[in-house]
Amino acid sequence: MPREEPVTKRCLLGGLAWGAFTAALAIAVLGLPEPANAQAQGFPERTMRIIVPTAPGGSIDTTARVVAGKLAELWGKPVVIENRAGEAMVIVKEAAAKAAPDGDTLLVAHDGTMAMNPVVYPNLGYHSQRDFEPVALLTSIPEVVLVNEGVPAKSIQELVALAKANPGKLNHASGGTATLLALELFKAMAGVDITSIPFRGGAPAVTGVMSGDTQLIFADLATANAGMQSGKLRTLAVTTLKRAPRLPEVPTVDESGVPGYDVATWIGAFAPAGTPKSIVGRIEADIKQALAVPEVKAKLEALSMEIRSGASEEMRAVLAGDIGKWGRLVKDRNIQIAQ
Repeated sequence: MPREEPVTKRCLLGGLAWGAFTAALAIAVLGLPEPANAQAQGFPERTMRIIVPTAPGGSIDTTARVVAGKLAELWGKPVVIENRAGEAMVIVKEAAAKAAPDGDTLLVAHDGTMAMNPVVYPNLGYHSQRDFEPVALLTSIPEVVLVNEGVPAKSIQELVALAKANPGKLNHASGGTATLLALELFKAMAGVDITSIPFRGGAPAVTGVMSGDTQLIFADLATANAGMQSGKLRTLAVTTLKRAPRLPEVPTVDESGVPGYDVATWIGAFAPAGTPKSIVGRIEADIKQALAVPEVKAKLEALSMEIRSGASEEMRAVLAGDIGKWGRLVKDRNIQIAQ
């Protein structure tokens, strides 16, 4: 007859088994919170790299550098900006998408890179929603319609009339998909034919209009700033439904004869898909803190940028909405760009 174990021993073993079961259940339900939090506690351990898909000097680069400077202070670790302008920004985004998902690499990009490239390039080689994790919505910026000083149009109404009288003869400097689709939306809503000339980035495109190589451009205020101060460009309108605080005297496209026209550039931060949620949450929280610093706000608002929430969920929602909006425009107008 088998000897019965003491009651105290049975209770101890039962308690251990029950404790193991409840611990396993907690891990299964909560998704290993303690190890995940532990990942964020020591973050960052190394230098962070922020990839910027443009040349230095534009709105994306400026936003990235201002935020990166404050993050470096918060973390006590270097944050390095890596400018990598490429054909339609594809090379840069592929590099960011294939980076290790450890929080050491971020992509700071705008709507042209994240919401427009995916709908105009059929063989892009990445998916902005599947291959990236939204980290934070940083800023948004009104765009302006600028013409070379030699163009006779002094208003949107006059620009529309000039374009209708000379179909296809006015040239627009496109610094990427953001400026291109802003133009295409204008063409669709105003019923005009304007030719798009590609440039390698927003800043070179503005320079092209200043030199007279092209006649007009839709560009965000931060990128257009130097050109607007040069005296070589004329500002016809802003592209948002409300006038820009920095340019209260400049009318909107909407109130200038193209009702409903509304375009603004946004800039956000993204991590490679698979980056631990705890690390994404840590970066998101620190970016929110950085954007709330008066010095940071002053620098960005001086360039007519609107500080956004810094929240990952808002960035996710805005990205999805814009992919739908621009996807419909591309389909309706059969817009195709060679790769």
